[in-house]
This record gives sequence, C-alpha cells and structure tokens, in this order.
Amino acid sequence: MEPFYFGESEKLLFGCYHEPEAEPSRSVGVVLCYPMGHEYMQFHRAYRQLALHLSRAGFPVLRFDFFGCGDSAGNGEEGKIHQWLADISSAIAETKRRSHVLKVCLVGLRLGGTLSMIQGAGREDIEGMVLWDPVVNGTAYVKKLRTLHQKMLKFAHVKQKGDTKGGKFTEILGFPFPQPLLVEVEKLDLLSIQTKPADNILVIQSDEKTDQKQLKDNLENMHARVNFLHYPTPDIWTWIEDFGKVVVPYQILQSVVSWIREAYP
Repeated sequence: MEPFYFGESEKLLFGCYHEPEAEPSRSVGVVLCYPMGHEYMQFHRAYRQLALHLSRAGFPVLRFDFFGCGDSAGNGEEGKIHQWLADISSAIAETKRRSHVLKVCLVGLRLGGTLSMIQGAGREDIEGMVLWDPVVNGTAYVKKLRTLHQKMLKFAHVKQKGDTKGGKFTEILGFPFPQPLLVEVEKLDLLSIQTKPADNILVIQSDEKTDQKQLKDNLENMHARVNFLHYPTPDIWTWIEDFGKVVVPYQILQSVVSWIREAYP
C-alpha cells in the first residue's frame, strides 16, 4: 500500500494505492469511492479491508478521500457535488497512470455510490460498477440525516446548536454541511438517469429501510447486466448511541470481491 497525494495542486486528494499481489495482474483497475460524514468514519476500515482483498486477487486498487473530506485538502465547508464528481475522474486517471489499465470498476458506498453512477453515465471507460446502498433519492437522504441528528442529540453531552456563520452551514452528526451542498444533495435522483453507467453492475442492499429494487429495474431498462444481492442488516446506517462504531460486514466484502473476480477473470 502506498499513500500519496494527487490531483490539482490547490485541491490535492489523499489516496492509497494497493499494488496487485497476484500474478498476472488483472486488466481492470478498481476505484473505491467512500461515503460521506459519519458513514465515512463507520466504514473506513471496511473499505481498507476490501482494498486489501481485491489487491490480493490481482486487481490494482485506489481508495481516496474526496476534496474537503478525510485527509484530502480543503475542509467540510467546501464540499460540492461537481467537485466530487471531478475527484472521481482524477482518481480514475491516477489509477490508469499507476496501473496502465484502460478500464476501471467503480465501487461506491452510499453517497459515494450515487456519485459513481452519475459519473459513470458520462464516461465510456467504466467497465463495471458496485453500488452498495447508494443514495437513490437525495431529499429522503437529507431528511433521514436530520432525523438521526436530532436523535443523536438526546445521547450527546452537548447543547444543540442551530445554523452558524449566518446560516451558511448546518452541523449534521458532527460534520458541517454547507447549505448549498444540502440543496445539491436534495436534488439527487438516480432514477432520473437514463444513460447506462456501466455494462456490468452489482447492486447491494443492506439497509432494510431503503428499497433498491426500483434502481435495479431502472438499470436493467438501460440494458445493463445487473446482479442484485440482499444482505439484511438492520439499522446499519442509523446507529445513534455510538457513531464511532466501526463496521466490517465481511459477507458483503467477500461478495464484492467474488463478483469482481468472476466478472473480470
């Protein structure tokens, strides 16, 4: 594993590149797109484990932090959808440069999956895609975040704060969300996408409260080859007592690795 910075000099992104360990290496690279906010914290270890398993299977893998997130440049108040979509393009280019592959497979979790699908619909070099509990409807997602934040405050030893800095951003579950970003997220709607984001797609539903089957049907109507896996994990995104809890759903990770290996032997 090699940690490094890449991308534009004023908007550097932090990435970790995992060299393929098996020989010969695969002809497809894998780019892991993280979720945001508290979901990033919960599943950071899981994505690291996924990257290790994929590299051992012979795939070059890049996992990275979006601008303003994790260890990348910027801060949480600078988050923008168009910037994060550009970050995925930068990550794809960096993966190709380091591994010399021509095609990539995007693995996106939650909002990272949403951004992956949007970006894939505008490109022709996305060989495959894994959408793990993607945010299908932005309005419903923001509403759920606000509800969880109010529940969290009942367990937190802090006083509730409203919007700060003249209403320029709102704190949700410990992370600042600029008002323009919230508006952008609320407009997200994966069911409105009419261009096939990839030929091969794996849709994983672990959140019992979000039905991904309509997304699956929409993708199949675009003539994509779609596999759908359902791993019921109650309240996987709705813990309020301990948002520092680390989650490593090994069954799902193994299924992702198996699917990618079979799709790109």
